[in-house]
Formats: sequence, C-alpha cells, structure tokens
Amino acid sequence: MKKLRLNLFALFLVLYLFILVNITLGQDSLLDAFGKSSGRDNNIPLNITSERMEGFNQKNLVIFYGHVKAVRGDTTLWSDRMEIYFEREEKKIDRIVALGNVKVNQEDKNAVASKATYYENGQKIVLEGNPRLWQKGDVLKGDKITLFLNEDRILVEIADVQIRPKTIEKKVAKDQTK
Repeated sequence: MKKLRLNLFALFLVLYLFILVNITLGQDSLLDAFGKSSGRDNNIPLNITSERMEGFNQKNLVIFYGHVKAVRGDTTLWSDRMEIYFEREEKKIDRIVALGNVKVNQEDKNAVASKATYYENGQKIVLEGNPRLWQKGDVLKGDKITLFLNEDRILVEIADVQIRPKTIEKKVAKDQTK
C-alpha cells in the first residue's frame, strides 16, 4: 500500500511538472515556439509511458526509465530516462532532467538534445549535448541553449542560426503545387 501511495504521489508530481513546464506552445518564431510560458491549457491531460518507474521518497526523487514518452495535447517528449527532483519541505518540483535522445515535437516545432533540464525556481529550460531547435526552415544550434520561460528570452552559447527567408518558402510551396 505504501508503494502504491508513493507511485501515485510520483505520478502527481509528473503531472504537476508538465502543467508547469511550458511545452505546449503556439507561436511562429523559434523563440516563441520554444520559449514562452503563456497560453497553456491546464485541463489537458498528461500521459506518460516508460518501461519502468521508481520512486525514492528519502531522496525526493522519481525516475522513469526506458523509452520514456510524455504526451500532453499536441506536444510529445521522448527520452531514455527522466528524473524528477522535488523540494524536501514543500514537496514541490525543484527540477526535472530528461536524459538520452531527448526529443520534443509540437506541430511543426521540434527540439533535440542529449539532456534537457527544467528548473522550477528560475523558470528555465537548459538544453545540452548538441541541442537543436527547428521550425519550418529555421534552425537554431549551439553548445548550450537556455530558454528563460518568464522573460521571453533565449541564450545560445556558440550559436549557429539558419533562417530561411519567407520568399523562399513561398516559392517552394508554389513549385510543389505545379
């Protein structure tokens, strides 16, 4: 019974996490697509699947292992492992770490990295390990990408940005209809 309560508490923590983390985005630019924290619907359910889940009450830690897939609305996150750390006193989320083959997809917006860390206190997401964001023809790469959710700001260390002009998109679309 105690393990069942711990597992239910862990599931609650994960649900709380995805309500807090803004993964459901809906703007047009890369920054808007991956960096804004407005416009989410807290009533959308979260579904998480993995091969195994473990909760460590003494460590304030819940870990999902193996083919982790988290779906909320039109947004899907995949990783090999997801670790959820929570504060000892208040039992609130402290940080969440997705490790190994991290992929996020929301409509035409995509992100990949080896590691993604969400910090509740600073309301930021840090992508590391060959991180890349892309939408349509626009691509943003760097050594480390930090998304400041409440500040509508992005910081890229060693940035490599490719922006596809809209006129090229329109021309390609016209050529495809011929």
